[in-house]
Amino acid sequence: MNDIRKKVAHSSDVRAFFCDNPNFTPKTPLLSHLLVHRWFRLLNSSIIEDVYTFQEVLQGKSGPEVVINNSSFYMMSSYDYLGLIGHPQIEFSAIEAIKKYGTGTGGVRLLTGTNELHEVLEKDISDFKGTEAAMLFSSGYMANIAVISALFSNKDIVIADELVHKSISDALKLAGITHLSFRHNDPDSLKKILLNTNSTQRILIIIEGIYSMDGDICRLPEIIALKETYGALLMIDEAHSLGVLGKNGCGINDHFKIDSSRIDIFTGSLSKAIPSNGGYVAGKKELILYLKHGSSPFIFSAALTPANTAAAIASIQLMQKETWRLKALWKNTNQLMNGIKEKNINVGKTTSPIIPILIKSDKQALLVAKKLFDEGFIANAIVFPAVPVKKARLRICCTAAHSPEIIDKFINTLAENLNC
Repeated sequence: MNDIRKKVAHSSDVRAFFCDNPNFTPKTPLLSHLLVHRWFRLLNSSIIEDVYTFQEVLQGKSGPEVVINNSSFYMMSSYDYLGLIGHPQIEFSAIEAIKKYGTGTGGVRLLTGTNELHEVLEKDISDFKGTEAAMLFSSGYMANIAVISALFSNKDIVIADELVHKSISDALKLAGITHLSFRHNDPDSLKKILLNTNSTQRILIIIEGIYSMDGDICRLPEIIALKETYGALLMIDEAHSLGVLGKNGCGINDHFKIDSSRIDIFTGSLSKAIPSNGGYVAGKKELILYLKHGSSPFIFSAALTPANTAAAIASIQLMQKETWRLKALWKNTNQLMNGIKEKNINVGKTTSPIIPILIKSDKQALLVAKKLFDEGFIANAIVFPAVPVKKARLRICCTAAHSPEIIDKFINTLAENLNC
């Protein structure tokens, strides 16, 4: 088994490149930026030290067990929270959509690319979220870019949680907005900023339902109270909370029994609990009407493919039908979380299926991920700049498809390798 995995450890293009070009430094002006050189040094050292475990090529479907280079591994970092990848009903829907609508749409949504599946899915999302309307994008990343770049400018006051997703910070840069940050998941910090804002300007607060790196759930009731007290607008990225929180996975507002009308903008992904591709924005009808004519990522990106659209439609139906999946997800999450904590392993403040194993050192996180890989587990290391310096971690994602045996085996293997 270890001999096979040694072969795997030198199978990717990245490994092959640095094995053939040790201590490589880019010389082209195209790659002259200092950050580029830092990345090449990091990649080179990770290959030399044999701790590079990224971009492993899966043979076949993702799931609780995957195959890499003909060897079986347990997958512990997948976003497939409800275990829906490979569901026969979803696959059937995608195949039938290709037969009827083809593999592409032949255009952008605004022109020739809209088909009836898009309208069905948008209606399903708005019904699921309890909003007046919804619209689709090619990814959750593009949905965030679209909302911020189309609706806000440097004339507005934008206040974001300091740990919001990179798509949000990129969108703010694109819109030329110098935003304010409040301490992570800290309503008191947000309140102090709001007290000093100009009440004549529009104020936008941006948070996430479940934070993708720390796994904690936003303190929505307190933030809603502040939003309404100070007359602000609220945008919530639900990439990781849709399908995970609330009745049947309806999301963060349902989790807290808050009417969706009190949130101005929902954004999210169709590639996590929903095993497809794409993203969405949900809110009032006039918001969606404007974004369909005024947001560049919608106007200038190809329409979501028929297969992906049909897969998402089937997934939302299954989330409401196979309610045991959400219960299984949280049962497995509790088993994994409690087992890890019993080993005195630091998981921060997570309260969700995203469980960070906080290690601090980039080098140590990469080393532990490699040790787990050699033991047959995929547990991704997350290092700077995805997280701040000295905040490296393994990001573990529990799913409804994990068996109790896999979870117990992972807990013990993790504890053994962290203590090495």
